Amino acid sequence: MSEKRHEASLHGNKKKKRVKGTVDRITGGIVVVLIRHPDAGKDEPDTYLEIYVPIEKFKKRTPHEGDYVSVDIEDNS
Repeated sequence: MSEKRHEASLHGNKKKKRVKGTVDRITGGIVVVLIRHPDAGKDEPDTYLEIYVPIEKFKKRTPHEGDYVSVDIEDNS
């Protein structure tokens, strides 16, 4: 299977999982993406994580606040 890279990904050699998120803000060349917390259960539906992605990782287009994007996170399963 060929290894494809999508718009944004975190560094590291661990197994990764693609998740959807929303751009919260862009500060100093860093895109802050909010994703649902992977360990949050039904008791805590509004628990989010902030993922910090350098803007250079977005090659196809420059994201703006409120945009939906996908990012790679380390898969802990």
